[in-house]
Amino acid sequence: MLNCTRIYADDQGAARFEDIRIPMTPEEPGPETLSVSEVFGASGLIFARAVAGGGHPDQPEPRRALGIVLAGSSEISASGETRTFTTGDILLIEDTEGVGHSSRTADGFLVALAILDPPR
Repeated sequence: MLNCTRIYADDQGAARFEDIRIPMTPEEPGPETLSVSEVFGASGLIFARAVAGGGHPDQPEPRRALGIVLAGSSEISASGETRTFTTGDILLIEDTEGVGHSSRTADGFLVALAILDPPR
């Protein structure tokens, strides 16, 4: 299983964090096999970069995305809770409505964002 943080909007429109796990099959690969997750349907891939001191105020995301931090770190705040994400962390970003979340980075960051298909 892969650890992942989900950011979503609750019923009142407040952004929240949820720790989730992405299943892998088989759970433990053998010496000549791979573990793989289910397919995440995506329409594209973008890279986003921020310089040291950058960030944004509370805002919802324009579309669902799966992000993987490639370098640096980012502090993301949702409903008063702040978490720091660093290289290798995975985020499922789904707060496309409501207040949204804010972010800031002390040292800058680079993230790969897969733009996910709408949920079925």
